[in-house]
Amino acid sequence: MILKRIVLKNFRNYSSQEITFNDKFNFIYGSNGQGKTNILEAVSYSTYGKSFLGAAESDCVKFGSNEFFVESDFINDLGNKDFIVISYDKLKKSKAVHRNKQKVNSFSAEVFGRFPLVFLSPKSLNITYGNPSDRRKFFDILISQSSNLYLDQLKELAKILRQKSALLREYSIHKKYKLADLKNLLNSYNEKLSEFSAKVLFKRLNFLKEFESYFDRNFQFLLKQDHRGKISYYSDITKEVFPEDALPEREELKAFTEKLLSEKYEDEIKRAVTLAGPQRDDYIFKLTKYGKDLNKGTDTFELKNFASQGEHKTFLLALKLSEYDYLKSTKSTSPVLLLDDILSELDEDRVSKIISHLKDYGQIFLTTTDRNYINRLKSFYSDSEISEFKIEEGKVI
Repeated sequence: MILKRIVLKNFRNYSSQEITFNDKFNFIYGSNGQGKTNILEAVSYSTYGKSFLGAAESDCVKFGSNEFFVESDFINDLGNKDFIVISYDKLKKSKAVHRNKQKVNSFSAEVFGRFPLVFLSPKSLNITYGNPSDRRKFFDILISQSSNLYLDQLKELAKILRQKSALLREYSIHKKYKLADLKNLLNSYNEKLSEFSAKVLFKRLNFLKEFESYFDRNFQFLLKQDHRGKISYYSDITKEVFPEDALPEREELKAFTEKLLSEKYEDEIKRAVTLAGPQRDDYIFKLTKYGKDLNKGTDTFELKNFASQGEHKTFLLALKLSEYDYLKSTKSTSPVLLLDDILSELDEDRVSKIISHLKDYGQIFLTTTDRNYINRLKSFYSDSEISEFKIEEGKVI
């Protein structure tokens, strides 16, 4: 998948800007605050439907304006073209999306996942440093880009949780229902919740088993042989850490969920909150250091509690490279790779490894404040394979 061109109107720092991109490498440099990251953010709007930094649409409207437009031209591996236009009206608080001049009614169904995207920025460290919700979000986006069915299941689960939480609050705060009526309604929600919790958890566990080989390969590429990275999954439903040799079947997971919801029944009514489900799960990141005997780990610890800053960055980078490889394999096309000011965050050895490895990827966008990196890139790319963009005060020079 290639992004050929993008047009920005009243988006962040840009009043009006059209940019034609290189199919291989797009080197975007300039001082801080000039608008480098804004370009990557606009790319993410065209693929995700939102900012990869998590910013609200209203924050992306240029100061003094009431709406923004982002227009993008894509071409896939078969030569088919797609034209995506996203607009947002700050006064009406409304967003509109058009694909090939046809209004898109559901971004998740009609656009999301069609143009796979992988991004890496300093904020991505929330995946390893942050809360379980940050890790769930990373993997949910990854799995959803490769599976529309999983995305639909995730959306249905979120809807059921919202409805159940609203029901519990209405009873607790407004006393809207009699207790007997509340319990009947809760039974109905819990039945649906058990079904979709099992579907989501089953997909996550089986995905992780498949993802493991990608992660092992990339982790070993980045780090010396006496270290191993490991990703496990903690399930709130089963109170177990996976993967095991034999993963539970979906019906088993549904039965586990029904049992746990039954045990939490009275407590949920008292506290007016849902206390069980995959929305409470976590991905556990661990490192093992080996001595001379590579078959026996001498020190295993959780990344979030004991790892150094360098170990966090290496683990994150392995995750992101593995995300790219997984999407390329499952989507049968190369994702667009966004690298937002990451070279300054890494030590010299890892920078050299990444730069030497970039030629293996498809279209790349890299932002930096240091133009000197381009000289090293030209050792791997010909002049025709790199386009250089200098950004000054919201304009491409």
